[in-house]
Parts: sequence; C-alpha cells; structure tokens
Amino acid sequence: MILVPAAVALRLSELEAAAPSWLDEHPWSAELEALAPDVATLNEAERRGCIAEIVAHRFMPTTSADRGPWDAYFGPVSSGTDANGRDVHVPDARQIDAEVVEYWKTRAELTPHPMLRARYADLAWEIGRIWNREHSDQAPIALPRELAQRTAFAYLDSAQMADASVPLQLFKAWRFLERALGLAISVKDATLIERAKKAAFDFNRANRAAGHMDQWWLIDDLVFDRKGLTLTEVERSEIAGWLTEALNTCSDLTDRQRFEPHLALQAADRIARWAAKSKQPELGMAALKQAAGAFEAFAKQANAMTATAWLEDLSIRYRQSNLPEDASRVDAEIIARSEEARQSMRLTSVPISVTNEDMECWLDELMADSPKQAIGRIAFHLMSDPDELHRQVESNAANAPLHASISITITDDNGFTTATIGSVKDDIPGRVLNAAATYIGGSSPWLHQALARLKTRWSTDAEALLAFLAQSPLFPPSTHGLLRAGIQAWFAGDFIKAVHVLVPQVEAGLREMLRAYGESPMRHNAHEGGFETIGMGTLLMNRTFKAHAHPWFRLHMRALYTSPKGLNLRNRVAHGLASADAFGLGMANWVIHSLFAIRTFGHLEPDTDDTICPDASEPPAAPSARE
Repeated sequence: MILVPAAVALRLSELEAAAPSWLDEHPWSAELEALAPDVATLNEAERRGCIAEIVAHRFMPTTSADRGPWDAYFGPVSSGTDANGRDVHVPDARQIDAEVVEYWKTRAELTPHPMLRARYADLAWEIGRIWNREHSDQAPIALPRELAQRTAFAYLDSAQMADASVPLQLFKAWRFLERALGLAISVKDATLIERAKKAAFDFNRANRAAGHMDQWWLIDDLVFDRKGLTLTEVERSEIAGWLTEALNTCSDLTDRQRFEPHLALQAADRIARWAAKSKQPELGMAALKQAAGAFEAFAKQANAMTATAWLEDLSIRYRQSNLPEDASRVDAEIIARSEEARQSMRLTSVPISVTNEDMECWLDELMADSPKQAIGRIAFHLMSDPDELHRQVESNAANAPLHASISITITDDNGFTTATIGSVKDDIPGRVLNAAATYIGGSSPWLHQALARLKTRWSTDAEALLAFLAQSPLFPPSTHGLLRAGIQAWFAGDFIKAVHVLVPQVEAGLREMLRAYGESPMRHNAHEGGFETIGMGTLLMNRTFKAHAHPWFRLHMRALYTSPKGLNLRNRVAHGLASADAFGLGMANWVIHSLFAIRTFGHLEPDTDDTICPDASEPPAAPSARE
C-alpha cells in the first residue's frame, strides 16, 4: 500500500490544478521533502508514499558516456562506499519495489502536468527494467511499448514549456528532446521518431529566431550518426549551414563579443565529421584551417605560457590532419616564444641549513672502513625509497589538496610539453617518479661533498675508480677505454665530455645486468633483417629486470635517465635536446654515482635482507634532502 502524506498530496494537487509551469528537480524535491512529516513518525505506507513522490524527483539523468551504476537513463545524486566497502547510492534504484513502479505507471496516466507525466513514466520504464533484471526469479513488471511512447510524448510537450530567456531551461529542453528521440528509436516507432526529429529542428529554428545562437552544437549532438534516424538532404544541409555559421562567427577576430577560438575548433571538428561521412574530407580540412588560423592569430596576443598551450594543441591537430607545413609553422612559433615563457616562470627556492658538525659526521660515516665500503654507501644512501616517496606524496596531498589535484606539465628547452603528470589520485606512479627526480636535484650538494671526500679520504683518482669498476663483470674489458676517458674527463673538470662519454657506459652496464639476470638485451629487428640492442627505457621496464633489480635502483635510474616525468638525461644526451649548461658538475656527479650504483646494486639479490654495507652502521640521511 502507498499513502502520500497529506501535505505532499495537497501541494501536488495544487500544482496540477493550475496551468503547467516549469519544474526543476532539486528545488521541487526539496519543497516536497519540507512538507513531509518527520521520518520517525511515518508508517510503512507513508514511507512508500514519500519514496514515490519525493525520492522520485531526486534521480538524475545520466549521459550517453556514463550510464551510471545501473546502466540506465537515471542515476543517483551521489555514490560512495560504506564501512564494509559496499557501494552506496543516493537514491538507490535497487531499493525501489514493484509497487512503487506500478504507482508511477498510474500517476503517469493521471497527472495533467507534462513534466510530471514524463518523470513518472520514465521512472517506471527505466527503474522497472532495473527491477526486472534484479528479480529475474519473480514475475516481471509489465513494461508495454505504450509506456515508452507516452514518456516520449510527455518529454516533447515538456520541451515546449521552456522559457527561451532562461538558458538552463533551454539546455534541459534539449535533454528532453534527446530523450524523446531515444525512446522513439528504442521502440522503433517511425512516426514518433519523425515527430521528435521535427520538434528538435523546430525548436532550434525558434531559438535562433529569438536570438539564441549559442546552442548550435546541441542539434548536432542530437542527430549525428544516430542509428535509427534518417535525415533528409534538406536537414543535413541545414545543420551544415548552422555549423558553418558558428565557425565563421567564432573565428572572426574582428567580432570581439562573439569571437571564441575554442568553439571555432569545436565547430570545425563537427564539420569535419560530417564531411568524412559524406566523403568530402576537403571540407573538414578547410574548416580546421579556418578555426586554427584564428587560434594562431589569437595566440599572438596572449602571454607565452597560454599561447604555447594553445599552439601545442594546434600542432597535434595539424599532424593528425596530415598538414606538416602548418605543424612546422606552429612549432616554430612555440620555439620562438619559449624564452618568453621561461622568463615568465618564477623560481622558488627553499634554503637548507646544515652545520659543519652534521656534515662532517655524515661524511665520516660514509667514508669509514674502506673505499669499497664508501662507494657502496654513496651509491645506496643517495637514492630514494619508493615506498617513502609514496607516503610523502600522499601526505603532501592531504596537506595541500588543491596542488594534489592539479596536473604538472614538464616542458623542454624549446617550450614543448614533454610530459604531463596527473593528479595524485590519477597518477601516483608519475608523482612518485617526479618526486624521485626532485630528490636527485635536492641531493646534489650532498653527493658533491661525498665524492669530494672520497677523493681526499682514500686518495681516489681516475685509475682507482676504473680499477674498482673493472672488478665487476658488469664492466667488461671492452668498456674500459671509454670508462677511463670519461672518468678522467670528470676528474679534469671537463663535465660535458664526462657526461657524453659515460652515459652510454651506464646504459652498457645496465645491459650487462640484464644478461646477468638471465635475459638477453637483444631483440629481432624484422624490418632490417637482423638484431638490435634494446634501449635504456625499454630495459628498465623489462619484466625480468623489474623482478631482479632493487626497487630503489630502478626508480632512481628511471627518474634520472629515461622518464620524461623525471630528468630524462639519456634522451637529452642522445638526441641533443639540451644546451651545454645542462651538463655541469652536478649532472656529471650523478653519472659517476650511476656507475657506483651499477657496481653495487648489480650484485644484489632482489629479496636479500643484507644491507649494501652490512658491516657499517647506518649513516644518517642527507640532512633535509628527502623532505
């Protein structure tokens, strides 16, 4: 039994007795809820009545891209999980029983208000289908074709009630028209399909005649490539005209009030898909050039950071459309404005104060016992722990939620984006990798002090370092000539040479590690008819390498050498992507450190409990370097 509380029933009857007026779901639901008695005083019949007449207006329409938790037209206002990890939805369609669905079917036949009629009928149609799916062992709720037809007719009537002076009502009216057309197609009612299509075209014409020209894409969304809908040549031509008019208006830089290059590109994209459908790609190409040209002109008036972001999007679009000359022009503009973009960035620094006593204590512990032990400690204690970084990233996100939700963009020296790191929620691996790269930069002074002390404490020279590396099969005799040249360059202060000579030797050492793990670093090159050596990026992501290499070591190597979300040193060296300024003492020190790390970590078992230096006390972390 369903019993609607008296105050709620009275308000409904008042509404239905008057001329139909526009209803918004949330205010209307809230008004009815305010009239309902306290929940604790309701009996079971009245509780069902509140569900039928109040909760009914809380369900929200979904979109074609996201059909919600029930794969239906209606979805909840909010969703979450309870203490037991179970999904919780408010409201929950699965808690609606068959009696309430039958009540909605009856109300849809009796109410004179078009929007209420559409709501009740559609709820019965959609939630009735959900109930039937969830209760397949019971007799199904009858959902005749006529129910969907009644729903569609009610939506068409509701769309006509929209006030053209209220943009939100116009948008909702388009939603009603789209739903009506979808229902007509779903029940294959050809007459109703034509009526819904005509209503949509008439509605768009009326809005345009009233001066509402800013909703041109809604009719396109409604009819493009919709199965079950046939357009006449006149209708296709009319849509093409509307889209072309939008393109012309939004790309007209002289009309400052209506110029909107983003919308111009949207119009061009829509023209292009119609052009592709009619096998006239040249029309889409022309539309893209017109919209993109307006964007290029507008970018010249914007600041460099904003302009670069826009131009990068255009470069991608030009490439996707096989317009290399246009892409090259845009790329040249990005490069031309890269210095302006760099100058607009603010350098932020945080001073770190370390006492001489703390530094000396740390260095003494690093250097204890033997040069071999010192090198091992330098290799290990100047790397970051992935688990610790993960915790730090999550802790920082809790303390700075806005920063955690904003993507981080990394650009190269020419102003191009090389990587985008997502929010903490969406890209925790990227955030951890970038934090490892930040740790490398912040730890550079400590590495410099450690290497300088290694030279003086153990009288370490180029030959001594080479001899230490040569003890490992990871650095076979064939590599010793280049290792010697690179290490000597580092000792001599020729850091550019040191980096360029030694980075390939780091890569060679990693290949030997993979061989030691039982897998060859070679792969078949079918195109050239032979074999090729895998690159450092592929090697560090190799499944065997990941299984055997220490996680600290692998994260450090990726952050320093191969990931665009880190320092990406290997690619910057190999492809000439950085100036000489990038290869100074700091970077050369990290390359030397990498040779130490390969020599040290390359002989560890991945699950060993041994420390790098088992006979030495744990040195303190570099003061503040990990923060």
